[in-house]
Amino acid sequence: MICRAAFLTLLSACTLLAGPIHAIGTRPTAQGTRPAPRPASPVLAVAATPAPAVALPQPPTDPRTVSVSGTVRGADGQPRPGVSVFPTTNPRQLAVTDAKGAFSLRLPATAGTVRLQADYFGVGSSRFEVDGQHPQPVDIVLGQ
Repeated sequence: MICRAAFLTLLSACTLLAGPIHAIGTRPTAQGTRPAPRPASPVLAVAATPAPAVALPQPPTDPRTVSVSGTVRGADGQPRPGVSVFPTTNPRQLAVTDAKGAFSLRLPATAGTVRLQADYFGVGSSRFEVDGQHPQPVDIVLGQ
């Protein structure tokens, strides 16, 4: 009984100091009625529709460059994805073949031929030449 009496005394003191105690998540209303529930926080609705595709700006075609494209295959004739293709004079300017073994590389136009190399770690490499002014699509077989 003493504990309950102490609790009620403490509760009365808190009520006098802080005001009436209400259940968490409610707010007081007019005297004699039940406390009204707190309004829900506003929720932002997120649209489930995908964003429209945005066309990325394409670099302008420079007349001083040519596009070299082609396909890289293994000795078995299957396309090789992940092959690095680059000019032998500038290995930092490279293209990597896609899942179908295709690549495309923009190079400075030159009067002669351009030597390119295709490397695939663990499988082999190949060197080939293309026309520096009017390159044709090339079909490369690794290791040849």
